[in-house]
Amino acid sequence: MRVKTGVFGLDELVGGGFVSNTVNVVLGTTGCGKTIFSLQYILEGLESGDKCIYVSFDLDREDFLRVAKSFGWNLKDYIRDEVLRVGRFHSENISLLNSDVLNFILESGRDLRVVIDSFTPLIASFDYSARSDIGWFFKNLREVGTALITLEEPFNGNLSDPSTSIPLFLADSVIHLKNIGYGEIFNRTLRVVKHRYSWHADGVFPYSIVEGVGIVIENRRCEGFDARDIISNLNVSDIAKKKLIKLASEGMITREELDKIVKRLI
Repeated sequence: MRVKTGVFGLDELVGGGFVSNTVNVVLGTTGCGKTIFSLQYILEGLESGDKCIYVSFDLDREDFLRVAKSFGWNLKDYIRDEVLRVGRFHSENISLLNSDVLNFILESGRDLRVVIDSFTPLIASFDYSARSDIGWFFKNLREVGTALITLEEPFNGNLSDPSTSIPLFLADSVIHLKNIGYGEIFNRTLRVVKHRYSWHADGVFPYSIVEGVGIVIENRRCEGFDARDIISNLNVSDIAKKKLIKLASEGMITREELDKIVKRLI
């Protein structure tokens, strides 16, 4: 069984979506779109009837709703109906062996979509001797559902640091988001580093972050179509409309995906 990621164009790169009951890490520095990726993953689950958990060390419930609203997504009703739970925790009070985070997740039941944004505060002080503790934590997450864990990339680019290398090694899949910077042909790129139990695409794929849409992999997946009449009525900026029209005309989003985007922005 596959779990759709909610990121436009990504499922095709990982064999149809994440494998169920796996731990999937999103790696990238600040500003590359990890939180947006997480919101799309959560939103896809909510619209499919899944229960979702969002754990943060930065955002409380109101901040979380405000970030989602900035993209045109109103998630307040899902929280009211208790199909979405948002928990904020303080990293200095967390240990993996006696974790308030894990208890918060486990008491929500099974067959969940879980996001931890980000994983770094949990393990910042850990070294290689903590590998079994992290493995135990991941095992518990796999048992309740498919988990997506965002993880900061060290500013110095050193991925051999234990706080980064251990979870990357133990995770079932790793998606690397990279913000290259201005002046490059592609400003942002995505690479599937690994995806256990499944085929995945090789190579580096450019992506855009579009208001009201989120992350879109810029990879042609259908015949292009003219969506100017539909997109011109959306409640997003002119810049976002122009980008979305371009994505549709070049076949980087499908008609079905555009319908989903429109429904979210109503």
